[in-house]
Amino acid sequence: MRFQRLMVTTAGVGLVLVGVAAPSQAQLTTFCDGTASGVTIPGDLVVRADASCELSDVVIQGNATVRAGGNLLLTDTSVAGNLVVQADGFASVVDSAVAGSTRLNAAFGVYTESSELTGAVNANAPEFYYSLDSVHGNNVTSTEGETFIESGWVARNVTTTGDLLTDVYDTVVERSLSVTDSEWGSVVCGSEIDGAATFTGNGDLVQIGAGPVSGCEFNVFGGDLAITGSSGDSFVTGNVIRGDLTCSDNDPATVASGNRVRGSEDCGSAAMTTFGRGAQIDADARKAEVLAKIDERADASEQAAEDAGPAFE
Repeated sequence: MRFQRLMVTTAGVGLVLVGVAAPSQAQLTTFCDGTASGVTIPGDLVVRADASCELSDVVIQGNATVRAGGNLLLTDTSVAGNLVVQADGFASVVDSAVAGSTRLNAAFGVYTESSELTGAVNANAPEFYYSLDSVHGNNVTSTEGETFIESGWVARNVTTTGDLLTDVYDTVVERSLSVTDSEWGSVVCGSEIDGAATFTGNGDLVQIGAGPVSGCEFNVFGGDLAITGSSGDSFVTGNVIRGDLTCSDNDPATVASGNRVRGSEDCGSAAMTTFGRGAQIDADARKAEVLAKIDERADASEQAAEDAGPAFE
């Protein structure tokens, strides 16, 4: 399933360039409140607190920083350094590239679409990190947020701790997947996990393959799959598992059926013909709610940037 692209437009130049005199090697800093297109920023970009910046076809030769409550909309844009989003800040990265790391520090969130993030993604207590049809060249790590990775590629590990929900759909993870202490749990659909996958101490729902969340296709696991300490429903259905399948200390017991396990299997044989509705409503409704919040923030940010206008005619 594909979600409609968040559209942004551009309307001229809205940049304030501030030269740094000393030390001599310090690079130019550009403060952005407004819109810009078709320019090169020869240094760092900063979006001030509560300001909105919309860039299209722009080259940022340094880092991009979104201060508290700020908004940064990037389309067809490259960032040579890091992307840092501070408290309640928002960044939309569409058809763009970030060469350095992406860091969310209690941010509202970051949305990426059809983009390439070469460095690691580190999300520390954001509302969300949502990646659609994007390539990640390093680890994706989230603590106390929400993580959605859809139709993507992660060259290393995906690790979440204390997320509300971790959702991996139609995605390749070249190394491990680890989901720990997620209140609503985790849904993994139609994906390939080349390393070990562990789900530990999670809440409402752990669904690997078919289950109460409809339209979920089987997964392929290149290593071991383990589900332990779940306090909600857990399902492992119709998957290919090249390592061992282990389920332990889950209450209720994990429902495991129709899996092709090449290693050892210690997951019981419980099966259900119907699935409960509560977890499906929560997971599906939550994803829709997050997408609606992204749309709303992106639309408001675009309008604010256009209202700020260009700094130079």
